Amino acid sequence: MKHKKTIKTLLKIIISGFALYYVFSHINLHNIARELRSAHSPWLLAALLCYALSQVAAAFRLKVLFQRIPIGINHLENIRLYWLGLFYNLFLPGGVGGDGFKVYLLGRHLKSDLRKTLGAILSDRISGLTVIVVFLLVLLPFLDFPLPLKEWAWTGIPLVVAAFWLFLRLFNASLLPAWAPTFGWALLAQLLQMTAALFLLKSLPTSAGEPYNAYLFLFFLSAIAGSVPITLGGIGARELVFLWGAQYLGINEDTAVALSLLFYVASAVTALPGLVFTFQPGKILRRHTPKQQA
Repeated sequence: MKHKKTIKTLLKIIISGFALYYVFSHINLHNIARELRSAHSPWLLAALLCYALSQVAAAFRLKVLFQRIPIGINHLENIRLYWLGLFYNLFLPGGVGGDGFKVYLLGRHLKSDLRKTLGAILSDRISGLTVIVVFLLVLLPFLDFPLPLKEWAWTGIPLVVAAFWLFLRLFNASLLPAWAPTFGWALLAQLLQMTAALFLLKSLPTSAGEPYNAYLFLFFLSAIAGSVPITLGGIGARELVFLWGAQYLGINEDTAVALSLLFYVASAVTALPGLVFTFQPGKILRRHTPKQQA
């Protein structure tokens, strides 16, 4: 089993490496470096703050689902647990990952039902994906590119939202009462991430005067690509989407890849505090642990 996990991790590293090599061999690295060096710090700091707030919103989204199981953790414990997962997913994506470790800790300290906990985490991920698709449909008609039926894209939004409701109804009926607040927190989280992406674009001098809607469309598209577990924490997959998408939509390739790299740095900096909880992760839920097990 350990060998299988090691092989999977190595394959992810290889795929990420090849993807990055392809991207960097098709762009002007000097232009990228110049863009990153000349990025305006105030906009970068604003983007970092917005991204961090988006993760707080995402943590509250997950807690809404945990309450339906029920898992009785308070807001501070939930945020600490969520940040631990962020760190594991980004810096230690091999093995069980952040989600798997959260399930382990909740099972050990709160004796939570494994199937229900996994169902809540999966529903949390689906809610985020649902809102991303909604944003893609919202942005689609504004793209300056002849796409078939793009003016009808908004009509698909109610269907996508209903699909999330149907998913809960069919596979996690006990979580159905949490549908509306979960969707609301997911919407807020993605709005904050979109704002972070806008601030990152504002920080890049070469983005001035360019249509931001195309970059934002690729931003959400790359989020879907990054969530597919074939690369190391999404590294390489997002950059490929930005590169190919920029070529397809006729926008600045260097700016698109620079946006991708800056967003990854923002996510890494935000996740870094989770390192603190990796030393003694059990302390996050210590108050729930019987004294003889502490």
